[in-house]
Amino acid sequence: MQERLRALIRAGAIVAVAAAGLTLVQGTAAADATDDYPIPNRILKTACTVDQYMAATRDTSPIYYQRYMIDYNNRPVDVENAARDRIYWFFSLDYAGRRQYSEDTATNVYYEQMATHWGNWAKLFFNNKGVVAHATDVCMDYPQVDPTVWNWGPNER
Repeated sequence: MQERLRALIRAGAIVAVAAAGLTLVQGTAAADATDDYPIPNRILKTACTVDQYMAATRDTSPIYYQRYMIDYNNRPVDVENAARDRIYWFFSLDYAGRRQYSEDTATNVYYEQMATHWGNWAKLFFNNKGVVAHATDVCMDYPQVDPTVWNWGPNER
């Protein structure tokens, strides 16, 4: 009986040492951007305009578009305008600029000041790889300039 108890204690000690060793071997977590985080690679590389992308999203992922527009229309006008200006600015950047922006937002929680006014200001553009994939597949088929994409829903301004 004592031998069995010693064997169990020995086995438990081995498991504990192994578990401790594994926790020490794990790599250090790093907050850096990847090709799809925090901004999907297709958004970083798309040649579409904001209006083209939003029109494509409206048609390929209407629920996500509608949710975004409801949230957008529930913001004060100054926040709506700032969010719209910020996303147009982002789309005006080349790939390197967009990639740097992605890196900056991944490594500095305070980098994007628009997020302090509206946490989901870019949700339609950055947060869902599936939505982005569907929209970027067809966005070039839409007009480059279409301000009507910002007008949707019963509470539109």
